[in-house]
Amino acid sequence: MASTKKKPDNPVINVAVVGHTNTGKTSLIRTLLRDDRFGKIDDAAGTTRSVEKSVVYAGDEAVLNLFDTPGFEDSSALLLALEALSKTVEVKSPAQLLREFISQAQRYPDFEQEIKVLRQSLKSDVLLYIIDVREPLLGKYSDEVEILSKAGKPILPVFNFIAGNSESLARWREQMTRFNLHAALEFDTVAFDFEAEKRLYQKLQSLLEKHYDTLQTLIDYRQEVWHNLVHAGAQRIFQLLAEVACFRQEVESRDGIADADVASIQNFVRKAEQRALQDLLTIFAFTQVDIELQQIAVRDGQWELDIFSPHALKDFGLNAGARALAGAAAGAGIDLMVGGISLGAATALGAALGAGWATLRRYQKELAALWRGHKWLCVDDDTLSLLYLRQRQLLHTLTRRGHAAQSSIHLSDRVDHALPEGWHKVIKTLRQHPEWQAGTSTSAEYRQIQAEVIKWLTDD
Repeated sequence: MASTKKKPDNPVINVAVVGHTNTGKTSLIRTLLRDDRFGKIDDAAGTTRSVEKSVVYAGDEAVLNLFDTPGFEDSSALLLALEALSKTVEVKSPAQLLREFISQAQRYPDFEQEIKVLRQSLKSDVLLYIIDVREPLLGKYSDEVEILSKAGKPILPVFNFIAGNSESLARWREQMTRFNLHAALEFDTVAFDFEAEKRLYQKLQSLLEKHYDTLQTLIDYRQEVWHNLVHAGAQRIFQLLAEVACFRQEVESRDGIADADVASIQNFVRKAEQRALQDLLTIFAFTQVDIELQQIAVRDGQWELDIFSPHALKDFGLNAGARALAGAAAGAGIDLMVGGISLGAATALGAALGAGWATLRRYQKELAALWRGHKWLCVDDDTLSLLYLRQRQLLHTLTRRGHAAQSSIHLSDRVDHALPEGWHKVIKTLRQHPEWQAGTSTSAEYRQIQAEVIKWLTDD
């Protein structure tokens, strides 16, 4: 993707991420960077002890310098110290008072971390004030806002941990308006929403008008990157579905289907799904180590709930009573329609003669198998349907998981488990084209099916 060159008079925007200890400052930066290795996250207070810089790019161009700062620990005492200093020195502005306070840092060893925050705030273009809405409205937070406002920089309150805390969020919004901070943002660093990230940049546009075009470049770039990520994830899922739906295994059919044949097909499906899972984690910059998706039973990169578990169909709203995936391939012999006559209902010779040479060449392996008394098995409808639903739910979850998430994620109850209209027609078509298994076909029919499945996966 070609990067957009910024004008020389649009320098990189310096953003100080500030707030109380353990409100999610480092978490916000991790999410914006799509990097769960940035900084250190811990439940203990004061995890960040120094100012750490990271950069957000649009292509090759740096747009934002994000400065992760230590958290305020005793803002009330700091405010009293600033008020006391203001009575002993002559300053022309609140910002000058902060500079004077910083210049006398040796006199205030108890405020070592806060002084780092003040120093970075004065050097930044805008302050992102991160608020954990689960916290009660205490005076120390009002003191923090009053102190930060002395830097004379725009302040954008960012409400974190908003999921399930609507009443607390409303109280915090009201509190911020009392400080004339009407431009605020809801941004949950754990339950990620790309639209919230886009609104963050749009809020910055309103606060930093001279950087409007630069930020628009960033918005457009991040939008395109996100679209490409989601599309790549959906495309990888389609590749998995095609790989499994197009799979065929020739078996002897005189004495029924052997358990070993069923086990072989099940093993193929499991391994194919595991490869897809690894690729999806990589696409969205997650790792096996740090992801734990409880509701879809993914732990350490492995499906905890096996796709052939008796409960798998029921958990995804499918008809568990039909076959319960007992064999994956039981009764799933390919029904090849040759000249309008099913190979399962005619002799190989009769079917071949009725079909003509073109069809004979296309199905020569199947005809040969039937002539030998063998048949070709494939993965049944139930397994393919469950595979699709599991992967769609995984995609849904990965696009909504922030890179600061540390615990199990709970999927929304609104996740739709219904199969799309036309689903069974698609898998029937895929089964009839084993040559598509490699995912390299350039035929118009293959591309049409691929586009249809990707649309199903990305519509929500």
